[in-house]
Amino acid sequence: MLLPKLSTRNKWFAGALFILAALVGYFGYGYISKNPPIVDYRAQPQSEKVQHDARLKITAETMLHQKMIYKKCGDQENLRARPSENYIGMTLSQIQVAYPGWTIDYFDATEVRMTLEIDNFCREHANGMYIGTKDGYVTVFYGKPGIKPIVKEVTKIATKQLVAEDVAELEKGIVVNTKEELLRTLEGMQSQ
Repeated sequence: MLLPKLSTRNKWFAGALFILAALVGYFGYGYISKNPPIVDYRAQPQSEKVQHDARLKITAETMLHQKMIYKKCGDQENLRARPSENYIGMTLSQIQVAYPGWTIDYFDATEVRMTLEIDNFCREHANGMYIGTKDGYVTVFYGKPGIKPIVKEVTKIATKQLVAEDVAELEKGIVVNTKEELLRTLEGMQSQ
């Protein structure tokens, strides 16, 4: 026998402890496997969380943060929104398929942060042009006057050959809406 020197009372006590430990282990394992311990994923490296927890899914309460970086002008556009119904229930891998080209910076049930780098100008710089001056020459810029000027083209028209009124207008910026209007304005300045 395993416990020959124990009294009958102590043997019953040891047996009861053994059965109690077995029950605690059995039910404890069942509880933990259904209710995993709470882990603060924000304190862990993002790649570990993203790679190791396929159970995370987007809910109706998840906040989507989208950051678009326009490489040609350096502008950023940030959007925040709740997911549409067709994204609810998606996992990280499904979101990566739904958003090709985007980098998923952070993913959990409360928020998803993603970034897209666009090799172009933002809408404001792509849709607008104006004529101004740079280094003593008439210059065509993307965008609108006074907002982060991005040079499109420096012309050969020197500002010193222009009338003072035209130079004053150029200093403020002359908005042009079409390519034809741009060419007409530049032609008028060149003929002076």
